[in-house]
Amino acid sequence: MKTLMLNGSPRADHGNTQLFIDHFQSGLTTPLPVRYLLRENPTTLALAMKEYDTILLVMPLYIHAMPGLVMKLFEELKPQSSHHQKIGFIVQAGFIESATARYLENYLSALAHRLNYTYLGTVIKGDAAACSILPHFFFGRLFKQLKALGVAYEKTGSFDPLLVKKLGNPVYLSKFQVRLLESRLVSRLNQVGWNWILKRNGCFENRYDRPFL
Repeated sequence: MKTLMLNGSPRADHGNTQLFIDHFQSGLTTPLPVRYLLRENPTTLALAMKEYDTILLVMPLYIHAMPGLVMKLFEELKPQSSHHQKIGFIVQAGFIESATARYLENYLSALAHRLNYTYLGTVIKGDAAACSILPHFFFGRLFKQLKALGVAYEKTGSFDPLLVKKLGNPVYLSKFQVRLLESRLVSRLNQVGWNWILKRNGCFENRYDRPFL
């Protein structure tokens, strides 16, 4: 089984998507080759993908939109003559509930079938926005699950459905979770977190700028 992993993040190897790839790969005995859409010509990459049995595309979801560079690659892909190639997706998103990515999942499933790939499924993990910002011990459980996903993939050539389900929880927020997120305490903590990021990037003083007005 010859597998290629694709990093579909506009941050390449400096963001959450790369962390997902790294921890998935930690479950493998032999690392998989990784190529970065940001650094590739989409036409050339589409041709190179034909040399592999399986493609695993890992990407972020921004609100409800996939990165433009992922769309550029998709536009270069041509339908296969048979189902001999497989494709699967791992999507990491900022929103907590995985339901926000279900429309994308439907699109990716339809795309795989239109291109005549065997569809391995889509792994969705929400609440991942801070993976590359906060200390990694906050995400120990997530990283273990990604490693286990890699272990299972190497053994079976597919995604473990139980792990896919665990990573996708919660699908929807409970009423209690919604009320908690709406509380003043969480709002203040969230503001402290964002202010820290703004100060770290030297743009705290410009946080109220409205350049498009």
